Amino acid sequence: MKEECLRLFQEAWENHRGCLLGAIVGALIAVSILLFGFWNMLFIGVCVAIGLLLGQRIDEGDDVWLQKLREFRLSDLRELVRRR
Repeated sequence: MKEECLRLFQEAWENHRGCLLGAIVGALIAVSILLFGFWNMLFIGVCVAIGLLLGQRIDEGDDVWLQKLREFRLSDLRELVRRR
């Protein structure tokens, strides 16, 4: 029985990799929504997407925004708030 399930999984992985990965990701998202709730999962998804975008920019060498963030001071934030 165990060998048959393993063979079935290997066959599905070789012939239908996209469908299998889509089903696994879909199942993980569904379980996460059931455990944490829709809005919490949406927030987590947005945070992950932002993290991926920032990481991609760092990998590509585009770290101008990171340098600006390092140079940003708390007094700049106070001045920005006072202007509004």
